[in-house]
Amino acid sequence: MANTMLEVDRITVRRGMDIVLSECNLALDGGQSAVLVGPNGSGKSTLLEACAGLLTLEQGEIRHDNIAVVRPDGARAVSTTLHGLTLQRNGAMGSETIEEHLRTAMSSVGRQTDLQPWLERFKLEHRRHDLIAHLSEGQARKVAVLAGLLPAFVAPSPGLVLLDEPTTGLDAAARAQTLTWMNELTRRGHALLVSSHIEEVVQTCTHTFDMASLQLQASTSPPDSGEPTSSLQPVATEPLTTESGGRFGRRQHLRTQAWLSINGVAALLTLGVLLVLGDIETSLSASQTLALMLAPAAAAGLVGEAMASLGREERCDDWRLAVGLGTAHGTPLIAALGAAFTLLAGIALTGGIDLRYIAAGAGLSAVVAWSMGFLQRSVRRLARPQAVFVGLFTPVLLLPYALLVDWLA
Repeated sequence: MANTMLEVDRITVRRGMDIVLSECNLALDGGQSAVLVGPNGSGKSTLLEACAGLLTLEQGEIRHDNIAVVRPDGARAVSTTLHGLTLQRNGAMGSETIEEHLRTAMSSVGRQTDLQPWLERFKLEHRRHDLIAHLSEGQARKVAVLAGLLPAFVAPSPGLVLLDEPTTGLDAAARAQTLTWMNELTRRGHALLVSSHIEEVVQTCTHTFDMASLQLQASTSPPDSGEPTSSLQPVATEPLTTESGGRFGRRQHLRTQAWLSINGVAALLTLGVLLVLGDIETSLSASQTLALMLAPAAAAGLVGEAMASLGREERCDDWRLAVGLGTAHGTPLIAALGAAFTLLAGIALTGGIDLRYIAAGAGLSAVVAWSMGFLQRSVRRLARPQAVFVGLFTPVLLLPYALLVDWLA
């Protein structure tokens, strides 16, 4: 008997002030594929994103292979069964290449395969090293679909695949190929939950879930088995380490130079103001001089984590979080900025170098930037009035700056 890959147990989901889903139940076994059907605004994407662990529950529980991954008390667990996710947005930064993004997606299950035949089926083989920002909308959508399907193909065991409007924006040949791959995954024992309003997708899936009645029903006609995919049997490599958010963030930081254009410019402007003030340190106490010396490092952190802003692109952070890859960050680079600008400020103000202060500047930048990044990511899921309210607490991050100055002085 097939395992129950997905259990939605009486969940209620609120978005803003409105309850979108109420007392919703759904169970999906391996070897089944269910398509969510209903008009726009009926909650198809909400249910799928809740199943991916991206939404907070008012009540109920979501389980992947009998493991509770989302509970109403806010507790979450990393799903070991979610083997693929495609959101309505593409989930990739524009600064990634096609190959990088697909290999990152497969690293979530610790396996990889030769990409060439898969890219050929989507007519993307000549673009594999191109940045996603340089692709057309249809090509970028193909990459998002592959990122949702390939991990399931190379995974060592069947799992759960979540696809939100996977065929939207694709040409006829790509749509047919996508449906073929979905059929193949179902035959291999995976469970697929798909949101779509396209009849071809409805006919491909073994079940339908009506968002109006919240009932799961078997399809009246068996899905078309489609073209065999024996020529595309993936050959998984040895187990690979999942790419961490820090490693991914550092690579994107260095490629986009976001850490310099955002954090570095803030620190540079602050240092410039200190230089304009001239020889003011002669009239200041030691603690005041130290506060000015650390000001550029504090400014570098207070403007926030650049990766938190870049992570909003096509919901990249949400996609990474759902598949267990962790959010991208570049804290070590920002710490290096804090150390460098503390060194420059120290030379400008005192004419000397103190390694303790340089280390303090590095730590200050890292802590404040990480805290700002946490706030930036936290407010995304809040209603606008709550998000504004949380933003009012940003000045509290000056407290570590003040405490550090007092301690060092």
